[in-house]
Amino acid sequence: MASSNQTSNSLLKEDTLASVLKTLDDLISGRLVYPPRITKYELARIIAARAKQLSMGAQPLVNPQELGTYDPIDIALEEVRRGLLPFIIVRTLPNGRHIRIKLKDLLDLSEKFDVKL
Repeated sequence: MASSNQTSNSLLKEDTLASVLKTLDDLISGRLVYPPRITKYELARIIAARAKQLSMGAQPLVNPQELGTYDPIDIALEEVRRGLLPFIIVRTLPNGRHIRIKLKDLLDLSEKFDVKL
């Protein structure tokens, strides 16, 4: 006898699988820019830029007392984890075109592919 929790878990797995398959289909057809996640280089650049802003006096988007630290790098990392930064990532494709992607969209794609920040 299957419990409702097992049923909901299997439905969740099917929905997640369908979502990943759709994302892969979008990659193959060219509707989505590769890679479908934030790269470690993009992440480092975003954290460095935001930490510099914070060290120059910008207001943090999270409460530093809640984090227990006033270190700009830790605050910037937490802002990225929570998806609070309105940054746009510009990627250059091999054909010379530039693609602009919102950080929040890349974080959502990274979450689909189980990339941990």
